[in-house]
Amino acid sequence: MILNAGTLVTMNDEREVRQEVHVAVDDGEITDIADGYVSDADVDARDEVVIPGLVNAHTHMYALPIRGAPLSAAPESFYQALVDIWWEVDEAFTMDDARLSALGSCVEMLEGGVTTFCDNYSGPNTLPGALDAVADGVAQTPIRGMITFETTARNSTEEAMAGIDENQRFVQEVEDDYDRVNGHYCLHTLFTNTEEVVEECVSRATGDDRPVQIHLEEGLVDVHKSLEEYGKRPVPALEEMGFFESDVIAAHCVHSTEREIEILADHDVSVAHNPYSNINNAVGIANVEKMEEEEITIGIGDDGWDPDMFETMRSAVGVHKLKQNNPSGFDMAKALEWATIGSASVLGMDDEVGSLETGKRGDFVTLDLGPNPVLADSAPYYVVSAASRADVTRTIVDGDVVYERGGSVDGVDESDMAAVGTASESLWDRL
Repeated sequence: MILNAGTLVTMNDEREVRQEVHVAVDDGEITDIADGYVSDADVDARDEVVIPGLVNAHTHMYALPIRGAPLSAAPESFYQALVDIWWEVDEAFTMDDARLSALGSCVEMLEGGVTTFCDNYSGPNTLPGALDAVADGVAQTPIRGMITFETTARNSTEEAMAGIDENQRFVQEVEDDYDRVNGHYCLHTLFTNTEEVVEECVSRATGDDRPVQIHLEEGLVDVHKSLEEYGKRPVPALEEMGFFESDVIAAHCVHSTEREIEILADHDVSVAHNPYSNINNAVGIANVEKMEEEEITIGIGDDGWDPDMFETMRSAVGVHKLKQNNPSGFDMAKALEWATIGSASVLGMDDEVGSLETGKRGDFVTLDLGPNPVLADSAPYYVVSAASRADVTRTIVDGDVVYERGGSVDGVDESDMAAVGTASESLWDRL
């Protein structure tokens, strides 16, 4: 495949933006980026901006069916939202719900320019086999995905161990059946697990050489419960349990203190920042400034809330400017960095995706940003400030156009999406 690009935002180490170039992809890999256009290009994006495929560092695909649901709950805290909404949803999920919510979410992500994601699924009544259902939904589309079952002992230690078993079963026995789906491990939170569960998860994950994802200090309940149970905040408590002996992806870290952030940095923990979710759940604003000072790798995720990653980027811009009370208090281009090479680094996939360079996979998004000229110096800012999923004209994975604006995602038809909607309605009736 050869693509002509009017403006190519590479996100390479130099954050280079090139104009009037063509990119060659062979066997899914970028083999050349050169000046000038070619006459026989397979993709003509001479009047468009081309960026790397977006990487969603933290999502919950099983959240899709809850959009529009006639829920009576009116939580006044993050913990109430978990108890009154999400844990009820978890218990109601079926295998079909797991598969179809994954399918519908992957379609939305590809339509919005996301080519790689990291998901956490929670449905205790679908064990064992839950991740097979999720993987089947993902694999019907051409997207790349890391999936996991969200381990929790909120009901029992036995249920938590079943979640760990599910992750290990998928990693060791199932994932080889899928080309672009890989498994990892996940602990829901410290406050919904026990020291025994934490230690077992670390043992299994390190044995399988897989990362562990955790929701860390998203809400104050995590801090308060840790102080009650262990006499210390979550990060030092987890450190004492040996949690950071594993490769850790910490989602949120909204209430992490400066000292806790230093501990995370000491253990090379990566952070998946979820600004839109943090706004929606009214939990606070993560101290990304201190994280950057400590050279922590930061990516960005939607936490299952918003299918438009451009809106998630703008949420980051808005909250961090507001936090500084300064309209110039946050570099807008940083949000695009987090959504591409930053998230790829968080997931340990930066040697494959996240930037447009020779040797990496041919994952692109082409954007129609309207009539204004696109200048090399301001292109990343223009993308973050003005683009939306509606501006995505093509999503390309491994050099194949898998979505074109106005069409459908490869492998998915109208009947599939109708089935997603029917399953959501059925779930509402059970809640």
